[in-house]
Amino acid sequence: MKHKEKRMLFACGLCCILAGSTGKAYAQVTTSDTTKVQTSTTHFNNKEEKNRNVMLNAEGNQGPRNVNIGLPFSGDIIILENDVPVVYYFWPTIPTYAWRNGTSLSKMGLLSFAEGALTYGKVGYAVQSSDREASSRFKGYAQLNANSFGSSRYDVTLTGPLAKGGWGYMLNLYQDFERGNGTNYMYTPWQSRTSMIKAALQKTYKNGYVRVLYKLVDSKSVAISNYFPVLYKGNGETEELPNFKIGKDSYSLRTGLIPYIEPFNGESKWADLNDDTYRRSTSHNLYITGEHKFNKGYKLTYTGMWQYMNTPVAITFPISIGVYDKDQYDAKHWSFNQFGTNTPYTGAVQMVNNQIIPQSKIHYWVLRSELTKKFGIHSTRLGLTFQQNARKYVSYGGMFFQTVQPNPMLLDWSVGPMKLTDDHGLMSAAKSYGSYTNDRFSKIALYASDDFSPAKWIDLGFGLRIEHQNIKDTHSPYYSSKEFIGNIPYIQHNFNNKWNKVGIANTVVKLTRTFGMLADLTYNSWWDYYWDYSNRDALGNPIAAAGDPAPRTTVPMNYEQKVINYGAGIFWNLKNLSIVSKITGIEKRNIRYTAATIQNPKNPTEKADFSPIFYNIRTFGWSTDIVATPFKNFNIHFLLTLQNPQYKHFAYSAFNEEYSYNNKVIPELSKVLMEIDPSYSFMNRKMRAWVSLRYFGKQYGNPTNAFSYNAWWETFGGLDYRVNRNVNLKLQIVNFLNQRGAKGTVQGASQLKTDEAYINRTVIASAIRPRTFEFTVDIKF
Repeated sequence: MKHKEKRMLFACGLCCILAGSTGKAYAQVTTSDTTKVQTSTTHFNNKEEKNRNVMLNAEGNQGPRNVNIGLPFSGDIIILENDVPVVYYFWPTIPTYAWRNGTSLSKMGLLSFAEGALTYGKVGYAVQSSDREASSRFKGYAQLNANSFGSSRYDVTLTGPLAKGGWGYMLNLYQDFERGNGTNYMYTPWQSRTSMIKAALQKTYKNGYVRVLYKLVDSKSVAISNYFPVLYKGNGETEELPNFKIGKDSYSLRTGLIPYIEPFNGESKWADLNDDTYRRSTSHNLYITGEHKFNKGYKLTYTGMWQYMNTPVAITFPISIGVYDKDQYDAKHWSFNQFGTNTPYTGAVQMVNNQIIPQSKIHYWVLRSELTKKFGIHSTRLGLTFQQNARKYVSYGGMFFQTVQPNPMLLDWSVGPMKLTDDHGLMSAAKSYGSYTNDRFSKIALYASDDFSPAKWIDLGFGLRIEHQNIKDTHSPYYSSKEFIGNIPYIQHNFNNKWNKVGIANTVVKLTRTFGMLADLTYNSWWDYYWDYSNRDALGNPIAAAGDPAPRTTVPMNYEQKVINYGAGIFWNLKNLSIVSKITGIEKRNIRYTAATIQNPKNPTEKADFSPIFYNIRTFGWSTDIVATPFKNFNIHFLLTLQNPQYKHFAYSAFNEEYSYNNKVIPELSKVLMEIDPSYSFMNRKMRAWVSLRYFGKQYGNPTNAFSYNAWWETFGGLDYRVNRNVNLKLQIVNFLNQRGAKGTVQGASQLKTDEAYINRTVIASAIRPRTFEFTVDIKF
């Protein structure tokens, strides 16, 4: 499965929003001498992001939203628990299969772009969470959550002492019954059914503590699919189809039986999505965490985790421009019957690709330790991380036609008198889709940072990370569109001794007591690999070597990617107002294009593979972040980002056609973004009313910018009522404007320079959640 498809498919559960390297609001510090600059006590926190409401996710309520940074979403949502990632990589170990937000967590926040890069070499903002420690007396925390579609969640955490001598415990029991948006899948009542258990034993002593924590997450989920048919009107406009409710109706086969091809021998089979093999993920996690305070102010914190996951991924992926109305397929002499019958079907049809990974065993080990010490004006730290991830899985695939309707039916396809689907409804062109993955990543890194104030009017921060990387890959070189894996020998190669590097720097210059300048810079480089074809013809098509029935990918290749993130601006602090305004930029270089198989527009049966193609991305913009308290009990946060995300050095030619994406706007990224978060407290601050509004400007659906989607709002609102010190009630409305938010990349449209052929036709888009009412009770006892 191509990396771009993986990213798109995973993104169906997560909303990509808010770009740019935003600034922070700085606390106002008063002083008796107004002529003095701010003191060093206002040293800003460049390690965390504030005011981002990371758990208000417009596409789902099980995990955090993705806070975009001016780059296309890579799929790799970063969630830390107890200072280490909950999974190594999102494929096939989806983070929410190993993590849930709930009462077991004592705190949660968002690491800054620079901090995520320095500590783990990641690109993007990382969600940071920590489990509750054992308490010196018994404490209980409970939460009940339900919504208007029938979903419910039950969550209880207990902490307390076990005996004298500093021993204590933490125990958590979590259950969710998730109906999604009230979707009727027909083959299952649940979108997700998850159980989680945490149990911890902790020993607290004079200079610190040590804790052993076990976490089990058992989750059963339906196939990932957040794609829906819409009527494309052109100029960014879409309409709901008369018979299909976006965000509510299911667009997956009603039987829950997904056909696929076994890539080892070419047999057609069924994946039963009610079978644990294709829907049940089990994650076992064992943590050792702790801290120790040494003499002279040294402090050591540490976390080690071992993880074993047995996890599947099942995806049905309707091809964006693969919808055909009757007049279109009649012109091609196509006809369709309901699968396995002689009953004709004459409505619109949808071409669907699927990717099925049955339960696969993944092993992950991670260690992080950090030593901190303050030397005079210097706050220093030295950290060590080690990660090893071993994964082995087979990805099955296939293509088929289904009806365009809620809970679609599988179809048989014929061209003229010839039936071109098999006894599982699979197209003959899909007879060899699939892949084999068996790799092991090992990384060990040192990082260090120093934050200091050489004078009262300036704060400085620097950090460096150096990481040694080894990758062992056992590769199947078969050509998936012409043959099966069969007995083709695997190739093993070590992509070893690569060095990944990170550097960060930031400064705040306080020109007056309330006004100053700030700047930051992050450099992040890392190595990746791929397998290239041994032989190609003049057009770049892979060709078979002498004696081979098909081309082979036998040439191991390395390449280095780089991300540079920078920003500079001003801050202004008044008594009830804080403003940060920054010019921002981010560049990603040497990106490998994984969809470089080009079709001849004059002869669709002729294709050329022009991979590898490498290109760059650059986003330049301006952001202003305001936090204000204009009157008592009322607070508001406002964030405005104006940006221009563009492709750079991205052009190629094929079949006498030039394709250039240079300076085109990157699909799924808006040029204008806003976030507005007002809140008001009343009834002696026992009641709080709040709203969170997010605006996304026009987005494009393909690299040529021929397809587009109009702007939309994501809206949240609620009432929080504090009954007493132990009971809180919360009413929340998701998408109270009930907008559809149609968006997404139009797959298969990279070469299309105009959308004329698709105006007033059905295409596939993703959407946000429909209006949802949620009620939560929080209890302490």
